[in-house]
Amino acid sequence: MNAAASPTITVALLDPSGGQQSASVIASDRSLKLIGIASDPTALVDEVAKEPPSVVLVDTRALPADALLDLTARLRDSTAIIVAGDAADGALLSHAIRAGARSLLVRPYEPDDLLSVIHEVAGHATARAQRRMGSGAVVITVYSPKGGAGATTVATTLAVALAQAHAGRVGIIDLDLRFGGVGIALDLRGQNTITDLLARSGPLDPGLIDDIFVAHQSGVKVLLSPETPALADSVSPEALAPLIAALRSHFEYLVIDLPTSFDDLTAAALRVADRVLLVATPELPALRDVQRIMSIAPELRNGRSQVVLNRWPSRSGVPLADVERALGRKVALAIPSEGVAVTRALNTGISLLDRRAGLKNAGRFRDLVRLVTANGG
Repeated sequence: MNAAASPTITVALLDPSGGQQSASVIASDRSLKLIGIASDPTALVDEVAKEPPSVVLVDTRALPADALLDLTARLRDSTAIIVAGDAADGALLSHAIRAGARSLLVRPYEPDDLLSVIHEVAGHATARAQRRMGSGAVVITVYSPKGGAGATTVATTLAVALAQAHAGRVGIIDLDLRFGGVGIALDLRGQNTITDLLARSGPLDPGLIDDIFVAHQSGVKVLLSPETPALADSVSPEALAPLIAALRSHFEYLVIDLPTSFDDLTAAALRVADRVLLVATPELPALRDVQRIMSIAPELRNGRSQVVLNRWPSRSGVPLADVERALGRKVALAIPSEGVAVTRALNTGISLLDRRAGLKNAGRFRDLVRLVTANGG
């Protein structure tokens, strides 16, 4: 990040060991400014009161669990909080996110991981402030590295559930440019796709959005993937961030359904997201793929990402405790399997939330809405 082009990000540390290692990493980035290091929470609160920093990095070794959660809840409205801890602290780190922490760092981590997370949470704090003034959508990406995990079903049903729960405009983008299934899941076809939107010059106005996005009966606006897989290469990763930035002002919530591949376009989508839903199923091959993708994608290891376990419980599936142990983190939400009802709904082009689908556990998708809209989105 170029310090001349961006405002300085101020950082404070709560670290019982003195924080010198983190301080040296922060000092290596000219766009960051360390304004204080505290060894106890009282001193940290005093520092924050004098000069509220953009980001606070809290080490779990600095204070007991109850004190950590209390501090996180007290500071979350004034600053973006990163909690650093060990893998064994998984439950505590999960509670810290629920209390208001914006991201996690699990030791051991690289200096670049620390810098990346600081920039991410600082940027999202600015975005949240803009959304409170009504100037931008919450962007939610839905991703699974394993085909057949149900990520597209989760993405489309979440979009419909958001439209039912909120009066604002909800959009969904099919970013699986070669084999996108959003149109099939919602029984939609259209003349225009994401390639047509990117080909337009000038600012995006509401009329253009309505012309290119296809309207679902729920009110969700859908940006379809190209009908011809060969057109996928015309959508560059560099074009995605400006497109999402331009679309934010036209929606309250924007869901992005991603392909299973982890390429530059997928990575770009994960970087611009405010929430990432990582969809897994309780089978060893699927969990192995999730483990691998988490090891190479920083965006899937921070507080913006949450694991959704699809088709659980399952008679032959891996037990929940073993899933969490394998992934090294808690499952945020489990969605039971209703294979016959889901297949029937997909084949007839109706939403899983439509009463005709006969879904017994439709309420789980409303729980998913509450999950992605918690703590200001």
